[in-house]
Amino acid sequence: MTMSTCGLYGLFWYLRNWELYRRASGARVMLLPRILWPELFLYSLLSRVDRRIRASGRNYEWSPWWLACGMLLAWVLGVQLWMVSLPIPGWIDAVLMMIALFLLALGEVQRAINFCEGDPQGGGNAQLTAVNWLWISIFTSGWIVLGY
Repeated sequence: MTMSTCGLYGLFWYLRNWELYRRASGARVMLLPRILWPELFLYSLLSRVDRRIRASGRNYEWSPWWLACGMLLAWVLGVQLWMVSLPIPGWIDAVLMMIALFLLALGEVQRAINFCEGDPQGGGNAQLTAVNWLWISIFTSGWIVLGY
């Protein structure tokens, strides 16, 4: 979803996780700053997920700190490489590698969230909905138009 919506799904994913946390915990969480600057609040989200897992008496082998750092580093390097776009051999490969690393880390984060919510297989969000397909269609059409 993230790749097929040019990263827009990532913002939705982030908003949705904070909203679900706010509902589940009753905490007063301001969503706007978290959506405007998600990289500043990523570790906060991951550490809250980790605390909920531990409070339930379960353990999940992961490091919220390292995942947040890795995701932030991959994101910053990917954006910098993409924006500079210097005629450096292999810069596109480097950008794609940063995107791949970011998405791998994001997958691990989603697995931890699924575990926290008692759905370790991720069955609750494994299917694409009609709205997902609509967004994929819109952005894929945009890629096709830009490609010609």
